[in-house]
Amino acid sequence: MFATSGDILNMSLAIGFIVLVIFLSLLCFYAILILRDVSKVVDDVEEVTHKVKSTIVEPLRAVDFLVEKIKPYIDMVLEKRTKAKKTSKK
Repeated sequence: MFATSGDILNMSLAIGFIVLVIFLSLLCFYAILILRDVSKVVDDVEEVTHKVKSTIVEPLRAVDFLVEKIKPYIDMVLEKRTKAKKTSKK
């Protein structure tokens, strides 16, 4: 079967390449599984951030808008109170 040392070298190279191909195939398979799981996690995180945005951030923007519109009236009332206190102290 093995006549020379060259035949042994060729056979060991062939076996080495077969093992390398099997290893790379398994590596590719596990990388695909890991990336699929990462994709699922990213989708879940995206869903959670969308829920947080819709339940917390948007109402806060609405409250900020209302405060911005009401602020001049509140300032006017506060000025009247401070003027009334100053006149009552004198």
